[in-house]
Amino acid sequence: MHRTVDESIRRELDAWLSAAVARVSPPLTFAEVRKGVQAVSSLYVERRPSAGLGARTTESEGKRAALATYYAPLHFLITLQAAAAISKSARAGIRRIHDLGCGTGAAGAALARACPGPVAIEGIDRSGWALREARHTHAAFGVRSRTRRAAVPEGLPRLRAGDAIVMGWMANELEQEARVRLLDFVAEACGEGHPLLVLEPLARRVAPWWPTWAARLVPLGAADLDLHAEVDLPEWIARLDAASGLDHAIPGARVLAAPAADANDAGD
Repeated sequence: MHRTVDESIRRELDAWLSAAVARVSPPLTFAEVRKGVQAVSSLYVERRPSAGLGARTTESEGKRAALATYYAPLHFLITLQAAAAISKSARAGIRRIHDLGCGTGAAGAALARACPGPVAIEGIDRSGWALREARHTHAAFGVRSRTRRAAVPEGLPRLRAGDAIVMGWMANELEQEARVRLLDFVAEACGEGHPLLVLEPLARRVAPWWPTWAARLVPLGAADLDLHAEVDLPEWIARLDAASGLDHAIPGARVLAAPAADANDAGD
């Protein structure tokens, strides 16, 4: 299904992406960024993800440039569409978003822009580079935020009324024991009514643990869905797609969203 991005959000997205490209090139050439895109894609798709994956995706300038200028905008667009799977009333009640393993901050910013009211973000990540990028992202979308350097699940926050949780493409980077602890945390949060959005790649083999999470969270009101959304890609993304042999004309993700939208939210 083709969905049009709100014009004001699209302007913010384009400006954010242009600033990110300007930060990395120069010194990097387009070809070097393309190699970074292919290297990150290989880590996530061609090899089975594991603990330490996050560190490997930021170990070189090319990979960091790929995350900031290619994957971050894609993740923003996907999360913006996925946010509609959370009920309108729940989104209206969000006042603070805890972006766990926030990376470049794209998922948290997208969820914030999908909320009708003023929302603040607390971004948590163990990478100083990622937190710097997240601050750029939050500022670009006009979202008040703070960042905190911490690992997940050790640095999990205390939740209060109006808090939501987003986890974009991060749970698969954890050791199994840590992921179990994280699931316990989000299941308790769902049971208490806190909105939740979890996103991972569509490829089934990438997240073999997903059915366990769905079985735990769906009875608590979460929707389990495969999202496919046709969107108009920024020119930079389209160029990198063509050059790297990838195709994101219809980007997608596996999504767990709570509380799930219902028939009254149709057309959102």
